[in-house]
Amino acid sequence: MVDVLVVGAGPVGLAAALWAKRLGLGHLVLERGTVAETLYRFPRDMVFFSEGKNLEIGGHPLVSQGPKPTRKEALLYYQKVAEREGLNLRPYTEVLAIEGREGAFRVRARSRKGEEAYAARYVVVATGYFGNPNRLGVPGEGLPHVLHRYEEAAPFFGQKVAVVGGSNSAVEAALDLYRGGARVTLVHRGAWVRPGVKYWLLPDLENRVREGSIQAVMEARVEAITPEGLWLVRPGGRLFLEADFVLVLIGYRAEDRLLKEAGVAYEGEKPRLSLEGETSIPGLFAIGSCAYGPDTRSVFIENGREQAEKALRAIARRLGLLTPGEAPGYA
Repeated sequence: MVDVLVVGAGPVGLAAALWAKRLGLGHLVLERGTVAETLYRFPRDMVFFSEGKNLEIGGHPLVSQGPKPTRKEALLYYQKVAEREGLNLRPYTEVLAIEGREGAFRVRARSRKGEEAYAARYVVVATGYFGNPNRLGVPGEGLPHVLHRYEEAAPFFGQKVAVVGGSNSAVEAALDLYRGGARVTLVHRGAWVRPGVKYWLLPDLENRVREGSIQAVMEARVEAITPEGLWLVRPGGRLFLEADFVLVLIGYRAEDRLLKEAGVAYEGEKPRLSLEGETSIPGLFAIGSCAYGPDTRSVFIENGREQAEKALRAIARRLGLLTPGEAPGYA
């Protein structure tokens, strides 16, 4: 039996494992993909909004060539931190269910070897949100040319691509697709893209739309998707937009199935949590984006690290390894 079992090896889950190690807690991290799977699934040429220092964990510096880390730099950083720290990780092990309560949890998981069960005194869920994209809920959304995740522009060269969305992911994809040789139309239900779009992307998009390199269809709601394109509803009536591919990039919501199936109490669309991140089930904690339902804009790696610290300190105190006010060295 381990003291703490962490579900998810993204930046927040790894921060939790590092805190467990610093506090003298036995730990195990289960991850359904590779270490830092969330970052691995980011668009390949993505640049973070945050500076490197705000993404660091365990006191390890994140060095980048530019002012902001790239997806590749951050991915390698988190994997190397896990390696250097000797964290107890089991990648490609998907958690199926969490059963029990404080002091006696049983976590069922499936790896390439089959189903396994793990015993833990405490469980910390840090499953994020990137694997749970929002859907439009319209006819045709399940067609094979409709995608809910963007990686790179190469497969779309010379193709008509409709990008649905008005936030960072949609704008960034539209610009990258244009530069990769696709014929891009950005479709959004608002009068213009969201004001929170990264400051270096917005003028770029405005210039590309102004010169006609990217088409922008605003105040448009997707009614249906067909093999030939999209039916849109606009203030002036219905419009058909031809498209070889449709990228639906309208955000994400928490991957919280494990919490719901474990019987965690909710307040609206979010789990009810203590200040330390403990759910209504004693000993079961939720940190990072998995605790925020559809509100994924409120939590980042920066404050997710803080949530990991609070949760692990609470666990250490209960196990008698940390007294109130005691603080081990850990940046």
